[in-house]
Amino acid sequence: MIKFFAILSLALVCVFGASVKEKIQDKKETLESAKKLETQLNKKLEELASDIIKGEQSVKNTASQIDELAKQIGELEDSAKDANSELDKLTSQNGNLIKDQKNMEQRLIKIISEDFAYDLIAPNEYLESEESIIANEVLDKLNLVMRDEFKKIAKNYESTVNLIKSQSDKIETIKFSLREFKQKQAKLKELQNKQTRNLADLKQDKEIYSKKLAKIQDQQDELRKTLEQLQILAKKESQKTPTKAPNIASKGDIKQIGSSYQTSNVKKYNGEKTIAPLDNFSVKQKFGDYVDPIYNIKIFNESVVLRSNELDAKVKSVLPGTVVFAKDTAILEKVIIIENTNGIHTIYAHLNKIAPTIQVGSKVKKGYVIGRVNQDLTFEVTQKSYHIDPLEMISLR
Repeated sequence: MIKFFAILSLALVCVFGASVKEKIQDKKETLESAKKLETQLNKKLEELASDIIKGEQSVKNTASQIDELAKQIGELEDSAKDANSELDKLTSQNGNLIKDQKNMEQRLIKIISEDFAYDLIAPNEYLESEESIIANEVLDKLNLVMRDEFKKIAKNYESTVNLIKSQSDKIETIKFSLREFKQKQAKLKELQNKQTRNLADLKQDKEIYSKKLAKIQDQQDELRKTLEQLQILAKKESQKTPTKAPNIASKGDIKQIGSSYQTSNVKKYNGEKTIAPLDNFSVKQKFGDYVDPIYNIKIFNESVVLRSNELDAKVKSVLPGTVVFAKDTAILEKVIIIENTNGIHTIYAHLNKIAPTIQVGSKVKKGYVIGRVNQDLTFEVTQKSYHIDPLEMISLR
């Protein structure tokens, strides 16, 4: 009984152990997939567009290689069938020739041994008698017969050996051709699998890219709506724009997207340079026109995106002023809007923290820490219903 339970326990451990191992493997694959997706999502729009263009070119190149290889395989297919048939035939013939070769070798050995035996029984000095003369003549005749047969078999043996070699060379040539044919078939399969992977990656990249385009528009619409409600920007006529990136436009057909395209009033900044809202950063997205190379859509960026080189970075007010908006939003995360002198408003979006001292009505000085950002800060500047390129205002180090 104890033995039975021990066996049962061992079986359960094996079953559940295998199950746990499979689950761990599934989790690992899921995590790797999620990590890849996160990497793609974090890419800049321009980098992702570049990847998509490269991916499309790779798909075209692979498709061309597949067509060429499929054509070559089609041309070789009939000759491969004939080669297989001839290979079988030659292999069978060579088998028979090798048997003949062995038989001839045995026959030659037998002739040599018999000839040697006849030489042994023939005395060196026969008496000059009638019997001895007859015996010598018989032995001479037998030697002549065996030597003729030896020559004949030797000649046939040489021909057989040469034929075997010739056919063996032909067999190797056919085998080489068949190996080449099989290698091309394997290469075709490899290319087809590569194409399947490329298309899957391209589809995923395009889905992420489309979401990014839609997200840019949603963020701009949300920010403009907030600025209009605060009467910082004048309301403009509602303009219906697609929420999803459309299909690829034909060459030369540039579509326009984004609530701010063309109808945004833009002016140059004429004041003195001021500090940047982040200490250590790079410019991820610039102000102004952006024509994406995938869907051929023109977007006007009313803000800039600054990528912090450190996590949980301090965000500073670039000018002294009064806080007119400070709250969490659905799309832009935490947003702070500060009214500065000369009708300027500075907007800080995608904050992950707002400083406890910051609330509507708070007075802030230049350089005052108003919040923190994990990585990307959206920074926008307006002046009396005009948009200003924030990079014209701040010092870039």
